[in-house]
Amino acid sequence: MKINEHRVRNFRNIRKIDLKPGPGLNILIGDNAQGKTNLLESIYILSTGTSFRSGKDINFLKFEEESYLINCKYSRQDRNLEAILKYERDGGKNFLINGRKTKISQDNNLRVVLFTPDDLYLIKGSPAKRRSYLDFVLKQVSSEYAIQSDDYNKILLKRNLLLKNKTINEKSFAVINEIFIENAVKLIINRINFVNILNEVCQKVFPVLNDEGATIKIKYALSFPVSGHKINHDILRDALSQQGEIKKEQELIRCTTMTGPHLDDLNVYINDKLARIFASQGQQRNLAVTLKLAEIYAFKQIKGFYPLFLLDEVLSELDDNKKRMLLDSLSSADFQSFLSSVGYDHTDEIKARTFLLRNGCLV
Repeated sequence: MKINEHRVRNFRNIRKIDLKPGPGLNILIGDNAQGKTNLLESIYILSTGTSFRSGKDINFLKFEEESYLINCKYSRQDRNLEAILKYERDGGKNFLINGRKTKISQDNNLRVVLFTPDDLYLIKGSPAKRRSYLDFVLKQVSSEYAIQSDDYNKILLKRNLLLKNKTINEKSFAVINEIFIENAVKLIINRINFVNILNEVCQKVFPVLNDEGATIKIKYALSFPVSGHKINHDILRDALSQQGEIKKEQELIRCTTMTGPHLDDLNVYINDKLARIFASQGQQRNLAVTLKLAEIYAFKQIKGFYPLFLLDEVLSELDDNKKRMLLDSLSSADFQSFLSSVGYDHTDEIKARTFLLRNGCLV
């Protein structure tokens, strides 16, 4: 998947930008508050329908404007497509692909992997951050997973509401609990299958970004015990059912579900040691970069094409050696990437197309 043309009008501080990126690495350079992140955000919103920053559509309008427009012409495998997202202050938001109104979640839309400075704390951050990482990419590669995730969150909410009632109707709770377990098992199996792919990909990606000879391993970490080493539908179902019985009294006291994929984690190991505990800060950041790149290659393995890679101001958080290794990797990659940076002194040494932004415009 590659963007051929990208037009933005009246979005954030951008008045008018007509971008014609190269097929590989594209570097957006400019001082702070010149529109680099806004340009990346416009691509992200066109892909997902939401921003990676706070704010509603009305807040994305340039000051004193009534509408914004994001228009992108891109290729996906052998198909040429055009996506248009238009928001009007009084008319709401419309999304079109090849001139036809559709949902942003539809399969032909842009697919992206986003890397921000916050993701550099993916390893040592909270389990919720790693679960979000897994969920985001799985929703991009599988519409079925997106439905399963929504179903699980809805049934989890119902189960928690029953627990808050204190006076539980046993029959009603048994029905809800049965549905909860079924949804939980589906979600977990999909996550485990993806993590296995991710682990394989990381074995190839990590040495490219690491010159210390270290090893990496990734495993899905359940929030509840299972018997034996083999995991399948029946084993997970039995384990969740048993844990539900064991923790029933605690759940009634705390009014919340204490077992399930909403509490699972992703364990990353460096040299067979848990990275969030034993890895240095530099190693943790290197592992985070590896996970993000692995996300792209895993996507390709599953879907048959690469997503776009958006990197927002991550170079300033890396040392010079890691900057160079990352840029070398991106400049020779088969996927298209967009990297924003306040400045980088060696862009002439990298195979990339460079754009300068000033006051929300390309210079």
